[in-house]
Amino acid sequence: MTAASDRRRRTRRRPSQVKGPLPLIFFCGDPHGSFDYINEAVKTYRPQAVVILGDIQPYAPMNVVLKDAMALTEVWWIPGNHDSDTEEFYERLWKGPLASHNLHGRVANVAGIRIAGLGGVFRGQIWMPENDPHYRSAASFVRRAGHGNLWHGGLPRRHRTSIFPSVYDNLLRQRADVLVTHEAAACHKKGFAAIDRLGAALKVKWLFHGHQHEDHVYGRYKGMTVRGIGYRGIVDLEGNVIVPSQMDPRDVLALQEAGDEPSPEALDAALCTCSSAEPRACQVRRAVCLACRVKPAAPAAEPVKEAEPEGEKTPEKPVKVKSYRNHRRRRRHR
Repeated sequence: MTAASDRRRRTRRRPSQVKGPLPLIFFCGDPHGSFDYINEAVKTYRPQAVVILGDIQPYAPMNVVLKDAMALTEVWWIPGNHDSDTEEFYERLWKGPLASHNLHGRVANVAGIRIAGLGGVFRGQIWMPENDPHYRSAASFVRRAGHGNLWHGGLPRRHRTSIFPSVYDNLLRQRADVLVTHEAAACHKKGFAAIDRLGAALKVKWLFHGHQHEDHVYGRYKGMTVRGIGYRGIVDLEGNVIVPSQMDPRDVLALQEAGDEPSPEALDAALCTCSSAEPRACQVRRAVCLACRVKPAAPAAEPVKEAEPEGEKTPEKPVKVKSYRNHRRRRRHR
């Protein structure tokens, strides 16, 4: 056997593990600190696994906020850009009970399906695709950064949810059936062609993304089925809607400011849950809170005075005009 044929044999695509009926796997859009919709869906449908697509922002340990779901199924996740906003978020995710189920930068067998994960976002300080990276890896950033820029002696917390080329390149060499990302593919107006290239290199059949808070059914795109999952929505592997996505609170506020009041259902879904049975502060969730940030009412308009009849107009008060001659006379007598 020649060296060339040996290389071809080693790089030949591995057969897909998808055989027979598809497993019931739920892909969950950005929770932003709310987990009731995941727990209820798991209790109702009993999926074989759940994958959360970032911006989790847990207000308590994961085995508390997802207690019901974790008791019934596997829970996997990738980080979103907001998951490094606070030290509490970071500790509960990267050092909590689900730390080993972080899919970022690797391929894992989830309910018999190979799922690859790329969490976080592209940031210009590290790497904006189609441009040369400033840092290829976390290690190179740490070596060149000043000590004051480090967090706990390592990568700054913000950049623990940044995508480094070294992580991306490592995934390019692997194979999977599904790719889950926080960033969108280029079929979204704010997406990236780098996500398209990654999906093609992995030879995936399905690609699911979060981040944009929009429910998008892209259909077949560059050889894969691409689906964007909206704010707090859930779909399964076949794209069936399990839990409809909610309206982004930012969109609700924009509608209010434009004078277009959203429906009561949209308001109920987007309202803050700080006063619920499980208190969670909006400042910690980093989500827009309608209950706390509702647009103040406009001041009451002054009553319009009734027009007076034509023959009864009030005479205008004469305006006193200053005389320049008197002004000069006063100056001479000072």
